[in-house]
Amino acid sequence: MKGTMRKWLGLGLAVIMLISLSGCGPTKEQKPADTGQPAETGKPADTPAKEEKPGNTEAAPSAEQVLKISIRNEPGALDPWFNNNGEASSIMVALHEPLLRPDGENGEKSKPALLEEYTYNADKTVHTLKLRKGAKWQDGSEVTAEDIVYSFQRALDGTLASEKAYQYYEILNAEAVFKGEKKPEELGVKQLDGQTIEITTTLPCDYFEEMLKSSGMAPVQKKAAEEHKDLYGSEVEKIVASGPFKLTEWTHKNSMVLERNENYWDADNVSLNKIEITITNDANSIIGMYQNQELSLMRLGSDLLEKYKDAKGFSTHKRLKVTFIEFNPRNEFLSNIKIREALSIAFDRKQFAGKIMKNEKLAAYGLVPYGVKGEKDGDFREQQGDMVVDSATDPAALERAKKLLEEGLKELGKDKAELEKGFVIQCLEFGKLQAQAIQNMWKESLGIEIPVTVLEFNIILPMLQKGTFDCVIGGGQDSPYRDPQGFMEFIYAEGKWDNQEFKQLVEKAHNQVGDERIASWKKIEKMVLDNFIYIPQVYAENNWVVQDNVEGIHIYPCGYEFDYKDVKIMK
Repeated sequence: MKGTMRKWLGLGLAVIMLISLSGCGPTKEQKPADTGQPAETGKPADTPAKEEKPGNTEAAPSAEQVLKISIRNEPGALDPWFNNNGEASSIMVALHEPLLRPDGENGEKSKPALLEEYTYNADKTVHTLKLRKGAKWQDGSEVTAEDIVYSFQRALDGTLASEKAYQYYEILNAEAVFKGEKKPEELGVKQLDGQTIEITTTLPCDYFEEMLKSSGMAPVQKKAAEEHKDLYGSEVEKIVASGPFKLTEWTHKNSMVLERNENYWDADNVSLNKIEITITNDANSIIGMYQNQELSLMRLGSDLLEKYKDAKGFSTHKRLKVTFIEFNPRNEFLSNIKIREALSIAFDRKQFAGKIMKNEKLAAYGLVPYGVKGEKDGDFREQQGDMVVDSATDPAALERAKKLLEEGLKELGKDKAELEKGFVIQCLEFGKLQAQAIQNMWKESLGIEIPVTVLEFNIILPMLQKGTFDCVIGGGQDSPYRDPQGFMEFIYAEGKWDNQEFKQLVEKAHNQVGDERIASWKKIEKMVLDNFIYIPQVYAENNWVVQDNVEGIHIYPCGYEFDYKDVKIMK
């Protein structure tokens, strides 16, 4: 069984990591991770991340200390190991302290959180985690090494059938445990003593430190999770926090309230008393709330850039993410590769990026964005170059697209009128403009008008998981770590593309390391894009406006987007 995790984040759908690996043993030599401290300690640097918005340093702190934010979709559960809502990831680490927190301007470094120290052996297969002494849950009980080991075992409990289980397949025996072929005790996560956990990865894993910073590895309390099982995180009384905040109110599909957790290990350095969260996808309501100072920050769509680009609190942040059109090859018409290629060519990425993102440079001609590790520590995207052709890069390709469409329809014994009834473009409400832009391109270039259907999150997610969709616009992939597999592994994990050559190449990459592994992922990207199932749209860039009285908010390019721990509200 392969799991699917879908996250709706930024422009749309995002799937996160990971990989299935097999056997390699540890060595005895222990070497520290590159976490910003001298090599002999192996301890993450305990320095604050660079603030993206410094704020008014001369102002005095407000007595109220309330941050007001909004999210567009309610999370199914505030359970870090089962969460499939991208916006909820930042809330997740506000409630559940991660093992490490991001540090540095772009979150590329690490600093202590639940872990005081992280080291690994010479071949990076044995990872040693030293738990912070004195860390507590909101009920005052101590966070234990047993809680951490249990959290990993729970994520791979086949009876809970987590759609995120494949995220942890890096760990020794993880897939076998999930499938019931091995016992939970055989998972490569062991408690050595009261403060020490040892994790063995099947093969060398030089990005494991990045994984430890993710929201998906924030431990849950064993006692609470055993009591509530798959309902953990679904209600206020079914969550036990270890992070800087605790959940005190949750009116489903409407609002949440987080309050300062007095039992948090670093509570003395948390200024916020409360985070008030509004759940709405009504753009007009969000704008009105921000203008009335009922929101502390607001994500800006392209329609608002002109209005806010010169505002004092405006900022633009790169996101390691690619959005794409996803075709379902099980659809009668989209099963034909010539039709898929014709639709890909007729999609002008530069025009789309300029119109939707207001930045033509974000046009995506590959599945892996810039800023991801390539061979010899270079940039993967720069080394690969453009992998697809469209009318923007080759105007003559449009004639070929028309011919491909004609040939594809002939092979199916169909015509354009039947094609227009044969599949629909599906999107969420905030992806409607994207869908309409693509609809118009196909109409103008190919003479076909494909219907657009706007669906709710809780409807479209099961369709994607079960493979019952036609053509999803705004889907995409982000990754909590800077490695090409984080942007393509989901295709293998979902198991929707039944291509043996592709599967064999991914499994080969699973058993490789270093540049050899990167080279395989380059071949995989080419293979995927040559089959025109995932059609790259744009690389991500998020625009925000933040109220003048907000200081210390950290915005990161990968993993969870916001860290609220250091936020302070000024007068």
